[in-house]
Amino acid sequence: MKKTLIIAGALACAFASQAYAQDASTPTTAQAQPTAADAVGGQPATMSMSGGPAHAQGLTRAEVIHQLEESQKNGEAARLQELFKGGN
Repeated sequence: MKKTLIIAGALACAFASQAYAQDASTPTTAQAQPTAADAVGGQPATMSMSGGPAHAQGLTRAEVIHQLEESQKNGEAARLQELFKGGN
């Protein structure tokens, strides 16, 4: 019984590996994946999944520092500190 299961498993592996094998005679070409803006009717997202505005690139260092200073001035940083019980 064990011998039959081992042979059946080996055959299944052999057939599965052949299904994913690539024919060596066909050359492969790298193609760029289309983006949402390239698709027919595609529009770049204006809102991120979290509800904030979508940025094409990350923030600059100056923008991050400005956001930090603003959150400290208006008390947002303190509220978050209290909410998540962050420590020093």
